[in-house]
Amino acid sequence: MTQTVSVTRQIRRSADEVGLFITDMHELVPKVSTFKRCEFIGDTSDGQIWEIFMQSGTIFLGGRVLASTQPRRLVWHSLRGTRHSFEALVEDDGGSSHLRLSLTFSLAGFGTAWFTELIGRGIASRTLEAAVEEIRHSLEYG
Repeated sequence: MTQTVSVTRQIRRSADEVGLFITDMHELVPKVSTFKRCEFIGDTSDGQIWEIFMQSGTIFLGGRVLASTQPRRLVWHSLRGTRHSFEALVEDDGGSSHLRLSLTFSLAGFGTAWFTELIGRGIASRTLEAAVEEIRHSLEYG
């Protein structure tokens, strides 16, 4: 079963400034406390390879990912570990911007599918809420 969770926040910074922050994984990862056990593996012609996990309580979701960027957009998808993809997208809103974080994850098997439906979506939602607030706070208040 596949679930997608998205959260959006207005950030009182220009879309270009937020976009530069979001697309620099070396800058972004240390600022978000829900990203745990993170390690830069290397560059490829398709992007960067990272080991990255999102933590919510005692649950870790993640593994090795291939991250790629476009202006104002970061995407990654899993290469191993929990099957998931992540997107951070920045949109202009006059003098400020909107940041949308989306996480799509998939767990297999009857038991885990049930878990995903009842509990996993809420856990992922809270994790993304915390991440987007940390990003907003870091950009607005330093």
